[in-house]
Amino acid sequence: MVVVTVLGAVCFAMLVLLTLLAIYQWLLATASMWPHSTPHRSAASKRSRFVILIPAHDEESGLSSTLCSITNVVYPRSLVHVVVVADRCHDATATVARRSGVQCLERGDGMPGKGAAIAWAVDRLRMSNTKYDALVIVDADTVVDPQLLDAYDAALRNGHEIQQGYNYLSNPWETPFTRIIAVTSVLRNALFYGGKERLGLSSMLSGTGMCFSRRVLDRYHWTALSVGEDWEFSVLLLLNDEKIHFNRRARTMARESKGFRQASSQRLRWASGRQAVAGNGAGHLIREGLRHRRLDLVDAALTLVAPTFSAQATLTLLCLVISMFVSVDPAWGFLLPWAVTMTGLLAIYFLIGVALTDAPARALSGILLIPAFLPWRLAIEICGLLGYGRKQWVRTSRLPASR
Repeated sequence: MVVVTVLGAVCFAMLVLLTLLAIYQWLLATASMWPHSTPHRSAASKRSRFVILIPAHDEESGLSSTLCSITNVVYPRSLVHVVVVADRCHDATATVARRSGVQCLERGDGMPGKGAAIAWAVDRLRMSNTKYDALVIVDADTVVDPQLLDAYDAALRNGHEIQQGYNYLSNPWETPFTRIIAVTSVLRNALFYGGKERLGLSSMLSGTGMCFSRRVLDRYHWTALSVGEDWEFSVLLLLNDEKIHFNRRARTMARESKGFRQASSQRLRWASGRQAVAGNGAGHLIREGLRHRRLDLVDAALTLVAPTFSAQATLTLLCLVISMFVSVDPAWGFLLPWAVTMTGLLAIYFLIGVALTDAPARALSGILLIPAFLPWRLAIEICGLLGYGRKQWVRTSRLPASR
């Protein structure tokens, strides 16, 4: 009976937290589906001048596709300047960049990491007096939507000086793994951050597809050098009363790894970086949010510390199993229907994400991988929480796993 009591109490506590998170996510999802209007843009105002910055570490194989997609962007060529940062490369990244006719800055030493490469490049642009109104950062394994700069420009002229675009996949239907990631990308972008934008809450930076006005960079520079540089810079901006707007029209598509082996190091690095920032940044956000009665800061702290949707799903299924075991005691009988309800809510939420992809039938076929995907994703989060993960910027392999 002692074991049943302990498990019942643990299950109850987990279900309370999971229920609160589910309510929060469903609120954002509902808000995201409210009618959207195209941002008003004054015909008399000048179009923004952009620098597109591409940090690249040994990316010769994918850089050409990224640069090609940028040439297809529908925006005046005279207002776009592309800069590749060949950071400590041991391949032909710099050669590929220069052959494509874009500026290439080569960084051969200094602190390792993507954040350090961005900071170095931003300083070089400042010292060279490069003229631009806004800086866009995209990864070297990314293709961009033709309307990317038009979307950023419209938002900039409406006063949105910090923007995070909609990050999706360029290969969503390649494998069962990429199909699940495609759905979770829709959940994160369309429902989660889309809902935040509709409710007037701040988004968080996501490493690629980011846009900053010149004023923001001149004031704050780029000081985020940790493995979670995007989360770190998000916290800095929010604590300085800046808002990060989610721009669903500004789309970038990154090439996703085909399976667990290739994705593990990258996901572990992301999880470790987010948890490191959360350990310090969430407390600051909550304190400042309560002190100044800023709901957006408290919400940002929740975004930092909340488990991913995949981790929530795994914990909910664990509660379902525990509730079946402890239901032999009538005192804990209420846990089973509660856990069943929570499982159903998460399943419906996931299916909404499936329906919002551009190929729901293909997305649905990825469900067969979920029994392996969920424990893998939870293990990544736990390892990240414990501080494991690569501490430097490395290129993620996206080749098929060897057999």
